[in-house]
Amino acid sequence: MTTQHPITMDQVVGTKVVIKLHRQAYEMLDLQGIESERFVARVVGVDGFGLWVENPEYTTIPVYNDDGEYIPPEERGEVVHRAVFLLQWPYIQTILQFPDRPAYRGGVDEAEIGFKAKVRREEDQGG
Repeated sequence: MTTQHPITMDQVVGTKVVIKLHRQAYEMLDLQGIESERFVARVVGVDGFGLWVENPEYTTIPVYNDDGEYIPPEERGEVVHRAVFLLQWPYIQTILQFPDRPAYRGGVDEAEIGFKAKVRREEDQGG
């Protein structure tokens, strides 16, 4: 018989979890990589405000370079960065973690943040 220890939020830091957002929160948020109310993300921190999660492939198109110089539109291109963002506690409905599966990856119904470019929702495209 395996002894089970209580799980705390500190123990999910560094692991991948399934996050289920409240529907209204999902409709209100516009975060690159979150394409549905339910998604998989790596937790990088926890604090009193919420859950810090990672998007390892956040894409931007810089208008200025690192020296502060303007980049003409014809010379701009996509740049991929590692980003972390805060999901506030009121937005989160459920967090699902698999403590016995440290290499967990998302299932068929769960998109993993950072591995697909954000797809604009139909209502954003006027459809």
